[in-house]
Formats: sequence, C-alpha cells, structure tokens
Amino acid sequence: MPRTPAPVADWVTIPELYRDPFPIYERLRAEGGVHWAPHVGRYLVTSYAAVHETELDQETYSANEEGSLQIRAMGHSMLRRDDPEHYVERKAWQPALRPGAVKRIWTSMFQRNAERYLDELVEKGPGADLVWDFAAPYAAESLREIIGLHNATQEDLQRWSQTMIDATGNYADDPEVWAKGERSFDEVDAALDEMLGWHARHPDNSLISSLLSIPDYRMPVERIRANVKMTIGGGLNEPRDAIGVAAWALLTHPEQRAAAEADPALWHTVFDEAIRWVAPIGLYSRQVTRDTVLAGVELPAKARLGICILSANRDERVWTDPAAFDIRREAKPHLAFGKGVHVCLGTWVARAEVADVALPLLFGRLQGLDVVPERPAEIRGWVFRGMTRLPVRWSGVAAAPAVGAVGAGPAPRVAVVGSGPAGCFAAQALRRAFPAAELDVFDQLPTPYGLVRYGVAADHQGAKSVARQFDRLFLHEGVRFHGNTRVGDDFTLHELRSTFDAVVLATGLHADRPLGVPGDSLPGVVGAGVVTRALNSHPSSAAVPALGEEVVVIGHGNVAMDVARLLCRDEAELDGSDIDDGARAALCGGVRRIHLVGRSGPAAAKFDPVMVRELAGLGGVRHVVHGLDRVDVPDGKDARVDAVRALAAADPGGAERVVLEWWFGLSPARVEGNGAVSAVVFDGPDGEVALRADSVVTAVGFAADDTAPVEPGAHSDGRVEPGLYVAGWLRRGPRGTIPDQRADALSLVRAIADDISSGAVPTGLPGVDPVPGAVDFDGWRRIDVRERLAAAPGRSRAKLRTVAEMLEAARDLRLALPDVEGGAEAGSGWSVPVTVLFGSESGGAELVADELCRVVGGDTEVVDMAEADPAQLDRSRLHLVVCSTYGDGEVPTAARPFHRALVEGLPDLAGLRYAVFGMGDRSYTKTYSRGSELIDEALAACGAERVGEYGRHDAGGPIDAAGAARDWAAGIGAEVGETVAA
Repeated sequence: MPRTPAPVADWVTIPELYRDPFPIYERLRAEGGVHWAPHVGRYLVTSYAAVHETELDQETYSANEEGSLQIRAMGHSMLRRDDPEHYVERKAWQPALRPGAVKRIWTSMFQRNAERYLDELVEKGPGADLVWDFAAPYAAESLREIIGLHNATQEDLQRWSQTMIDATGNYADDPEVWAKGERSFDEVDAALDEMLGWHARHPDNSLISSLLSIPDYRMPVERIRANVKMTIGGGLNEPRDAIGVAAWALLTHPEQRAAAEADPALWHTVFDEAIRWVAPIGLYSRQVTRDTVLAGVELPAKARLGICILSANRDERVWTDPAAFDIRREAKPHLAFGKGVHVCLGTWVARAEVADVALPLLFGRLQGLDVVPERPAEIRGWVFRGMTRLPVRWSGVAAAPAVGAVGAGPAPRVAVVGSGPAGCFAAQALRRAFPAAELDVFDQLPTPYGLVRYGVAADHQGAKSVARQFDRLFLHEGVRFHGNTRVGDDFTLHELRSTFDAVVLATGLHADRPLGVPGDSLPGVVGAGVVTRALNSHPSSAAVPALGEEVVVIGHGNVAMDVARLLCRDEAELDGSDIDDGARAALCGGVRRIHLVGRSGPAAAKFDPVMVRELAGLGGVRHVVHGLDRVDVPDGKDARVDAVRALAAADPGGAERVVLEWWFGLSPARVEGNGAVSAVVFDGPDGEVALRADSVVTAVGFAADDTAPVEPGAHSDGRVEPGLYVAGWLRRGPRGTIPDQRADALSLVRAIADDISSGAVPTGLPGVDPVPGAVDFDGWRRIDVRERLAAAPGRSRAKLRTVAEMLEAARDLRLALPDVEGGAEAGSGWSVPVTVLFGSESGGAELVADELCRVVGGDTEVVDMAEADPAQLDRSRLHLVVCSTYGDGEVPTAARPFHRALVEGLPDLAGLRYAVFGMGDRSYTKTYSRGSELIDEALAACGAERVGEYGRHDAGGPIDAAGAARDWAAGIGAEVGETVAA
C-alpha cells in the first residue's frame, strides 16, 4: 500500500461535529479514513478497517495517552492503561460485572428500578421526556447500586457522570466545563472514601465490596477512585443513550417496532442495531508509540488519534445503507463496545438493562407510545452522542404481565409422527412449553431416532449422542413411544387428527435427489442416502454393489464429506463406531481414488470446515486440490478456504491407501457408460472435464417419495393449518443440521401455542391406544441391549438388520433392562471431575461456563483461558471447552496466549479428554464458530482427544446460549456415562 502524509481536514469544526458528525465522517471515509484535524488537535480515524486495526495493536496504538483529557477529568483509569497494568485492574473489576452476576444479581434489580421509573414517567403524564424522566434516572439508580455508592443519590450520579464526560470530551478547552468536572471529581472522592470503610464492615454484592474482597490483591485507592469515576461516566451514559436512541428509532420505524413487539427475541437485535446506528461512546483517544502507517497514512510517534466509533459503525464498506436503522440487516460485528483487550466491561450490564428489561417494559406497558409531533426529538454529540430531548405520549398503560410459562394453561394432547431429531426436538419443546401435555411419538420402525440412528455417519458417535438427550423424553418426561406403527396403515392421518388436538408430521425425506443429467440412471450411480443407510444397517437397505477402485462423489455438502470419509477411512480408525463392517467391506473395500466434485468455489461450498479438517487428518490419504490458484481470498479470512488450503499440505501419515481429489467449480453435464458407469463429464470454467469412474455417488440432496404426507417445503412456518404442523425436512426441505432442528422446534411450538390460545385449536380429544404389535420404549431398550451385547470388538453395537429381528428382541423378556437412572433431580453431579474452560471476548462464553458448572454439579470448576496454562491441564479431568469467535474468525483476545502456548509450545496432552462448544453468529458465514475450531485444532495437535458432539450456538438464532449448552452437555454426559440436570 502506498504511503502518504495525512491529509489535512481543516474544514472539520467541533460545533459541526457536535451538531451532526455523520456527513463529516462520510466525507472523511470517502477520502481515506485517516486525517489530521487541526481544530480537534488530533488525527481522526474514521474507517472501520483502520479503527479495527488500532483496537488489536496496543503496542503501536497505546491507550496511555500523554496529557489525556480523560485522565485529567477522571484520573488514570484502566481505560488509559495498556497491558499488563490494564489487565490487572480489569481483572479486579470483573467479578461484579460478569455475565453470571448480571443474571443472578442485577437483572432483578434492573426490573425493579425500571418499573419504579416507568411509574414516575406515567405520573408526569404524556409529554414527559423518555430520556430525562425514565432512561437517565433508571440507568443512574441501577449504576449506583452496582457500584455500591449507598451514600449518593441517582441525581448525584447523573450530575457526576455528565460533568465528567463533558470534561473528557472538552477538546475546545472550555474552562467552565473543567470547573464543573473538577467539582464532581472531588465529590466522587469524598463519597467513595466514606463507602470504602462502610463496605469493609458490611460486604455485599457491589463493585466496591468485591474490590475489597479480592484475595492477595489490594488496588491502590487512587486507582479505585479513577476506575469508579470511569465507571460512572461510561456506565451511565451508555445504557441511558442506548435506551433513548433505540426508543426513538422504533418510534420512527413502525414496521420494525411491530416486529420487535411481536417477537421478544428481537429486543437484543434492536439494542445492537441502535448502538451500531448511533454509538453512545462516539470517540476515544489513542497515541501512537512509534512511526507507523495506518490505512496508508504515515503517522509519527506520539501522534494523538481520535478513534471515531460513530463513523466506523457506518462504514459503507461493511454495511449496506449504513445510515438506515434496520433490525433486519445482515448482522456484522459493530464496534460500539470496542474490541480487543479494552472491550467494554459493562457489555452484559448494558444488554440486560436495555434489551432484557427497559425496552420490553416500555413498549409492553405504554400503549400507543409515540413521539410528540409539536416537540420534536433532538440528538446531539460526537465524543458521546445521544438523545438530548425525547418527549413522548401514550394512550394507556397496561398492567404488568403475569409471570408464568406458556404451559400454565391448557394441556393439549399432541401426536408427533416421526421420532427422528425433528420429531424429538418438537416433543422436547412441547414438553417444556406444556408441562402437563399428553405427548405421543409414532414411528414406522420399532426403533426411535431416525436420522440419528440411520443417517448420521457411523463414525460420528459424538453426533449420535444427541439420542441420549431424547432418552429422557421417554424415560423421565412422560412422552410415549409407539414404534412399529405406520400412519396410513395402522391408522390414517384423518384418524390421528380426529383423536389428537394437534398433529406434528416429522417423517423426513428418504429419496436421493437425482442429478438430472443424461445417464444419471445408469447402473453404478447410487445416492448418498443409499450408501449411508447401508453402512448404518437400515432394514430397508438393499445390497449395494461394490463401488470399484475409482469413485466420483458429486456434492460438497456435509453428506458428501461423510461419504468420502467413510469410503477412505482406515478400519483401525473406526473403533467405537456402529458401522456395518460387512456392508462396508463389500461396498468400498476396493476404493483407491475418490473424486470429490462441487459446483461452487471453496468460499461458497456448503461443507463445514471442521469436516474438511477431519478428512485432512485421516491416515494413508493423499489429497490433491485442483484450482487453488483461482482462489484469491487471503489466508485467515475464510475458514472454508483455509481448510481447503490445508489439505494440500496434509501428511498422509504412512503408506498411501487412497487418493482424494478435490474439484471446485464443476457442474455435472452427463454420466457416460455402456450399460454401466465409466465416466462423468462436468462443465467447468475452462471447458469440459471428464473423470473416469467405476461408480458415482450423488450427494446433491434428498427428495420426497410417494409416502410424504404433505408437500415438503410448502409450509415454511411449520403450520399447514391450525391443528396440523410439519417439522424438519417436511417443513424446510432437505437442508439444515441436527441443531437447526432444535431451533425450528421452538418456533413451531410458538405457532402451536398461538393456535391454542386463540381458540383455533381446541383441546380435550382422547388420543389413541397403542395398536397391536406396537413397540413401546422398553421394547426399544431390549433391542438396544441385544445390539450392544452382539457388538464385535471395537464396535459400539451390531444393529439388527430386519424388522423381524427387532420385533423378536423387543418382545424377549429375558433381556434384562438396565436400571433407569434418576431424572434431573437425582445425584449431586457427574462422577468424573469436570473443568469448564472458557474463552470469551465480552462475557458470553463465561455466562455459558457458569451455567454448565451449575448443571454439571459435583467436582466442577470454571477456568478462564486467560489464566490457564495448557501444559498444566489436569488429564484426570474432563474439559468442557466453551469458546466464542471474535472479529474476523479469531480466538478471543484474552484466550490468545492460551492458544499461542498450544501452537508454539506443543505440550504433550495425550490422555486429556475434552469436548467443544463453539459460540458465534451464523450470519458471519465465513468465520462462524472459527475461534472454537482454532482451540480444538490446537488441542488435538497436542494429542488431546475430543469426545462427543461438536456443539455450536448461533447468536442470531432463537435459542439462548445457556439452553443450547445444557442440551449439548447432556449429550457429552451421555457419552461419558453421566447425567446432566435440566
């Protein structure tokens, strides 16, 4: 990148910035993003990329600015220090602000305060100001209680906060602003000195008390004073202004307001979009420690920077139409809370105050809430920006909603047809929503769990362990299983609907979708579903002829990855699986070369990068990747591309058994052969490509057959009509993962609940009795015992291949059933000691870690990766690794030393077992969950063994992280023989 001196923006003035900085910032971004602004006395950094770069490099861009206005206004707080000093103070400040503390202690206080100040707003009547009569006192009182300044009032905190942040932004050097700030500075010191002594005698949950109770550390009083002032400044104005801006945005965007009021899950989206749109903390300072270049602009050592968050959050290169408020826009990481080591400590406090409490309360209680047209709202500021006036009116006040579960009302009788993951997740969600409901699950096979038992790759026992969660439905939660019962034969769908209040169809799709090209029906062309069912001993699977030496697998989704892996995996690597060894030997014993072909390039492929890296780790497999020279994505910017690039460097690890060739950007044109497959011809960017083939496996999706009860994908909301619903692939078609079905189940149950509460679905129907020959859950358990007893060495079970064999086992009362362990209340925790190891940027992973510690119980500890030494991990403990993804697919900042120690130190971790729960946002498709994957890869490289399902949580989905983690942990617990409390 060429270097240039900083352009001079002498047209930028402070009054104009205060009035409306956005047109100024738009011009500055268009002209490069880094300018010298003489009237401000510093370089303004306005582009997202440049701001992001300064966040990640504290060695070059120091927070410890000489002559800092903030240091003068508030003292030398942690915000104006770099590591290691910053980290020590931040660590001391964290306990009272951790997400677990917010959840356990502060959220109920926020609710109490919000109701108090809403009542006061209502007493003032229409025309009251939403900011100054609600948001400001609410935020101030809440902050006063968190800090523990029991000798002050919320009015004191409002005055202190405003005058000190005015001084922090006093770039015009107004002496009156300094004088007011100094008075507040002294008043805070006096109040704090008094309360330090009080808290020493009367410890509570407050920040001051937690500071005084830290073992082996005593923060100097001057630093306590500075950090308390910093907390008063940012901790008050940020939630106050977020409430004001979010309310103003919704009041002026009625369609988005209606969406948020209809779906409570959107309040957090409203919050994030509001602080992206107008960041409450609009600018902070940094100082350059050495001559450097930022965004192509030369910066001298000691240069003072103004990091313009307001501008970065509206960068056109990141967001489409960034000046618009739009809660439906693609989610991307805004910078309102900062990034890197200085990411805001109060993130979870602000989220709970605003998104969990204030906004739902305001728009839920104040009926007809609206702006006052004759008194227009006003917004001002650039260092700090927020509403300075927001008069509102309303037509009525609703009573506080009663607290209670959806299931506190009717107890419907519901039939779920299909016991695969979609059906079981639907039953699980129904049980939680309607605790007294009568639930019956029907399956045409004598065995439950459908896709989990017969579709998931046999060598992925971790993914199959989700069945252990479903066991609880039938063993402990009163859900009845009716196996060997076929709708259409044993009773009709009409009969089900006439005897159940609601019917959920979750029967899935079974037929492989044809290629749709000439020759696709030649002998030797076989669907991926046929292959996986054969390897999983499905009773309907016919004998599949040998695939030969050279196989073409068409498709780049996860099913194609499963097929390729099973075809080339060495038998020794299948220990612990339930694969049908006879079928595998007959099917793929002669395979020597596999062509894995997809239409898209690596960046747009449908596979999970973890699946590709698993293939890269197989012994005896040499990978050949075609067309990598066409990929111009930089390293580290796309997890899929990174995984594919790593294939070329993968070590076959011994004698070469199979060659796996990867082809991208090829579309099938025709299958050739005289009576059987001999080649497949593809259209590519350089013309036709012909690949020799003894057989072709198509992995291009599934389609409905004649047994589908409704048209798949025709009812995307899950409702066919009130009383009849669809789940899984009948709802959305053949796409999505098993965890996706869990998310869909929640929205499906909301639809059922809405229909019941509206009267569209009456309750009170009697249900049906089991049909003759039906297999109940104990019958399935006998089948399970028989299969496990028959397992060959190195295998988890030998599946019974015919329905007749299954029925015989189900009725064999000589098969002793294992004792049923107690439910959620039984026991005091897992018998194996557990360490929950978390890596977090803003606290989400820490909150999940705390929740896992609670549900696992027993000998469980929570450890921050920031404080962990990989070489000292205890092999006698199972490690539950919970890690968020930061920025552009990176390990969280605090966890980077841990990751670096793994990668560079390569400690010997042989014998250590761990499971992974990755947290991210699926809208960042290129990097979703990549942070956890990096930790996983590093642990595996050191010899540690991952167990169970690779868990993931999508922050943009409807399931809360703690709930997803509990379900994931239940599967891990089942894998290691434990029970997780609900």
